[in-house]
Amino acid sequence: MVWLQYAATRRQRAATAGLFLTGALLIAVAARLSYANIEPQRAKAAERRKVLEAFIARKRAAVAGAGDSHSSHSQPDPPKA
Repeated sequence: MVWLQYAATRRQRAATAGLFLTGALLIAVAARLSYANIEPQRAKAAERRKVLEAFIARKRAAVAGAGDSHSSHSQPDPPKA
């Protein structure tokens, strides 16, 4: 079974090719912009991770300092040499 019973005109083929190339160009531009923005996003994520790790470390230090020595949050004693 044939999808179209007639051959496309020259104008229709040109329009199809033009739309296809426009779509391919838009995809290429979007990919380029996406890759151009990767490094700033990674830098922001790394900075957020550092801030969060520092916050958690401060909270752990506060909990360990405020609790008694048998607290479940305290650090284990280092091995004796």
